This record gives sequence, C-alpha cells and structure tokens, in this order.
Amino acid sequence: MATHVVEKDLAYALKENLRVISALVVRTAATRFGESRFGIVWTLAEPAAYVGVYIFLHAFVKEAVPFGDSALLFLLSGVFGFRMTRGIARKAEKGIAQNQPMLTYPLVRPLDTIVSAFILEAIIWLIICALFILFMAHVLDRKIIVFPMEFATCILAILYFAFSLALFNAVIGTLVPLWDTLFSMMSMPLMLISGVFFVPSQLPPDFQAVISWNPFLHCVEWFRSTTYLDYLTILDKGYLLAVSTGLLMTGLAAERIYRNRIMSE
Repeated sequence: MATHVVEKDLAYALKENLRVISALVVRTAATRFGESRFGIVWTLAEPAAYVGVYIFLHAFVKEAVPFGDSALLFLLSGVFGFRMTRGIARKAEKGIAQNQPMLTYPLVRPLDTIVSAFILEAIIWLIICALFILFMAHVLDRKIIVFPMEFATCILAILYFAFSLALFNAVIGTLVPLWDTLFSMMSMPLMLISGVFFVPSQLPPDFQAVISWNPFLHCVEWFRSTTYLDYLTILDKGYLLAVSTGLLMTGLAAERIYRNRIMSE
C-alpha cells in the first residue's frame, strides 16, 4: 500500500514537473521570437554567415582546403561542431536570468528554467543542422553523413555536453556574476583552437597535447569524423563525456545547495 502511494506521488510529481517545463518552453519561445519577425531567420543565417565569410576569404587568398576536396563541407562540419554546442549552451545558460520572475512560483525551480531553454535551443539547432546537411547534399551531390550511427551518437554527446555546460555556467554565473563575462571572452579563443579552421592531427604532437584539453575540439572532431571516410582525428570520446559528467554533477550540486540564493538574486 505504501509503495503504491509513493509511486502515485512520484508519477504526480513528474507530471507536474513536465507541465512546468512545457509552459516554460512556450514562454521562452515567445520571449525569443515573439518580439522579432527575423529572430528565426537570423538563427539560421548566423552559422551561414560564419561559413560565407570564410569561403570568401578562402577564395580571395586561394588557400588550399585543409582536408578533402570541399572547403564548404570542411568548414560547415567544423562550424556546426562548435556553434551548435556553444549556441545551445549559451542560450540555455540564460534560462535562469530570463525566467527569474517565474521563480516566485512554488512549482518552478532554477533547474526547470535551464531545462526548458535547453529543449527549445536543441530543437532549433537540430532543425538548422538538418537543413544544412540537406543543403550540402544537394550542392555537393553526394552523401554527407557517411557514418549515420556515429553521427547520432555524436549529436547525443554534443547535447549532453551543451546541457552540462549550460547548467554549470548558469549556476556559477548567478553566484559569481563575473564568470559570465569571463567565459564570454573565452568563446573566440576556444573556437580558434577547436579545429574549426584546421586539422588538429596535422599539428605537432606538443601542440595537440595542449589543445586537446579543450572539450569543444572533441565536439568538432567527432562531428567532422562522421562526414569523412578517412579523416584522421585526435578525438577522445571518454574525455568529452568525463568533462560533461563533471560539469553536470557540479552544476546539480551547486544548484541544490544554493537554490534559495539563486532564486532570490
């Protein structure tokens, strides 16, 4: 009898939590796109702009393609490996700040705001990724994802890392406001050493050892390795998953310990 009551209470709690998160997803979407007709267009155009600028510069200086026979494919695989990860994490980590008034409701917790922002951003970027893959397949007239199962695993790993990073940054950024500024300043250097514009395995071993500490590099390497049959990678899946788990556990613990402080900020 007691077990049945516990299961019923748990089911009710989960149902209520799903309702809260669903409502927050709708609210976050309305906040992001409701005030601008061009919000969705810009979300799609931003990664295209990155690639467009590079392709233009690449053609201008007549530089050889770092790998393969298509500068477009090489750059898009790198841009998406980094921008999808950073884009999802960046928007999701703002969940607490954007939904601060909602934290006055008893059922809404800081973690719910991050989860809802993550769900919305993940859906957006998965749609963008699918569109660009279809676009590349049409332009290059060939199969883009050569290892479908590995690609699916890669996407799951990227989402896991993005959520863990978002949770960690959201909680620490609320407790230490300077952290958000510092991490934002690190975004460009992190991208430059993530292998977006070069092939890490072609660098000297000493330099590889340094940049391999950057978890974004492994997101890029994993994504790119699914688009080439013979791409030589320095990907360390275990390291990326370990970093993700460490960030997740730290973020969850800090959110629980400092929940009252976060909600009163």
